[in-house]
Amino acid sequence: MKKVNNQELLEGDIQKGLMQLAFPLMFLNLINSLYNIVDTFWIGKMGELQIGAVTLIGPIMGCGSAFITGLSAAGISLIAMAIGARDIEKANKSATHLFLVSLVLGILMGLICLIFAHPILHWLNTPQEIYQDAYAYLFGISFDFVFLFIINIFQTIRQSAGDSRTAVKFNAIAAILNTILDPIFIFTFGMGTFGAALATVLSKVLVIPFVMHILLTDMDMVHISFKEKFDLGICKEILKVGMPASLASFLTSFGFVLMNKSIVDYGPLAISAYGLGNKITDLYYIPVNAFGGALAPFIGQNLGANNKPRARECFKKAMILTLLTSFIVMIIGVFITRWMIYLFVKDASAELISLTLEYCYYVIATIFFMGWFQNLHGVFSGSGETRYVLIISIIRLWGLRIPMIYIFHAYTNLGPAGIWWAMVLSNLITCILGQLHYNTHKWETHLQV
Repeated sequence: MKKVNNQELLEGDIQKGLMQLAFPLMFLNLINSLYNIVDTFWIGKMGELQIGAVTLIGPIMGCGSAFITGLSAAGISLIAMAIGARDIEKANKSATHLFLVSLVLGILMGLICLIFAHPILHWLNTPQEIYQDAYAYLFGISFDFVFLFIINIFQTIRQSAGDSRTAVKFNAIAAILNTILDPIFIFTFGMGTFGAALATVLSKVLVIPFVMHILLTDMDMVHISFKEKFDLGICKEILKVGMPASLASFLTSFGFVLMNKSIVDYGPLAISAYGLGNKITDLYYIPVNAFGGALAPFIGQNLGANNKPRARECFKKAMILTLLTSFIVMIIGVFITRWMIYLFVKDASAELISLTLEYCYYVIATIFFMGWFQNLHGVFSGSGETRYVLIISIIRLWGLRIPMIYIFHAYTNLGPAGIWWAMVLSNLITCILGQLHYNTHKWETHLQV
């Protein structure tokens, strides 16, 4: 599939353009998910409880990676709008400073996780049955931050210019390397969960030189240059646009940390079921969420070219595609979920199967809500209105989901199902609120180039 050039974003067929950008993003997100999927597959060979150990660490990594979300939102907005306004020099400067900021933050996040690993696990009331495996995985995966940041910023820079394919290639290579290295480190070298983390880190390290070569030498696309004079103003602009989205992502991930802490109350097998269900439903989310990611550069470039009606039309087309895709995913998900459980854990217990199926069916039935939310996210990120992304994320998690979880836990007999209901209801209400804000059209004039 060919790249989507700037002219197609501004004047071409919207539905075709969204699909051309979305399909590589679907594949890219599949590749990114493969890191966790492959880890879960091999860790599942160690036992059911080891899946819970790795699941407990996921949201902690999400908190550290929250800056990626903000930096990506800032990059897509600033770079895409600069390209739309034909200011290529500003696009290149924004890309360079975006890279430098991400490098510093990636190193900082890794150090924080290394230093505070034990305090974090103690605060989570990590069960003794999974404590050592959880610590080993957290220690190893802490080294992944800086490389994760670089690869994600590379993806952001290319995507902003309409190229969502190049990052797919390198992520695919890294995922294949991870697939090869996982069983070697986990079983051959006997490293267990630490081996899974180490395989993930090394798979990225091996592709970083090639990523850097493209970022520095591909002059036909947006690129970076360390010869650029450091401009504090650009860094401030990146942080101004990106920090609200980073904070939103952090609060979301921290909410999942609290969710994990709540699930642990139901026992280590419950956290394993939740983790296994997440890995399965993450696959279902991939095609549904891709249109939101494809939508952001359409919004940014068309607003940069002052074509507001076309930006609105882009959202409508994305919603139609998301609705159709959600329906297809629902049908497929109903039939394959049980098979997916056995794929990850061949000898899964009846309790693990029951808990995992319950969670997955809640997600499948309401998967359109997540696609709707991602499309709204694409609009607000592409227009630079990341503050509203922060607002609706806070409402979704802290105003709705977390209170519901504690209310259902304290006043009902729903058990873990209370957590699934809280997720569903919070997603639906947040989408309604986001759509109401979209209808005000304030996002159309939020950020001017």
